[in-house]
Amino acid sequence: MKAMQNIEKSAFRKGEYVGYAGGKVWRIKKTNSSYGNWFAHNRDSYNEQLYAMRLSDLQAKLEALKPQ
Repeated sequence: MKAMQNIEKSAFRKGEYVGYAGGKVWRIKKTNSSYGNWFAHNRDSYNEQLYAMRLSDLQAKLEALKPQ
């Protein structure tokens, strides 16, 4: 698997990942939603959510976020 630049395993929550993008911290976990297999939400605002089928797809979505 290719190294992901903005996603790493969480040191504090088993089975979760942490993403960094757009000047924000994103909590990432596996889900069985119809929107995708991976779910990410902004740590400070749960309403900012991203879904993707693969973790690499989620990484691409996070890279596309620009700091405001």
